[in-house]
Amino acid sequence: MTIVVWPKHRAGTCLRVLPPDQWTKLRATINLVPNTDPNKAVLKHWIGTGSIQTKLDSAGRLTIPEEMAAAADISNQVVLAGMIDYFEIWNSARYEVVEATSKAHLGAALQLLE
Repeated sequence: MTIVVWPKHRAGTCLRVLPPDQWTKLRATINLVPNTDPNKAVLKHWIGTGSIQTKLDSAGRLTIPEEMAAAADISNQVVLAGMIDYFEIWNSARYEVVEATSKAHLGAALQLLE
């Protein structure tokens, strides 16, 4: 699996944990960006330097490097947020903002399933 420092959310940075198929999908999406777009190089740099390949240890735990934990302001308590095909690791206080935002938009989002 791959851990990526993910600064995309307006609540702040989290860590996104991608299984191999989602990592491959992310790389393919980046490769679809035309080489003439300067944002492609930024994405490749940011995600390339802000990610690591890792495995669970013998006890089934995921070890987070100190630099990544610091980037996401993660210390002792975290929230694991399942996202169906990957999961995110959040600072508990930041996740409260994420959860409030999600609840505010839930009605409209559920209409996508009808």
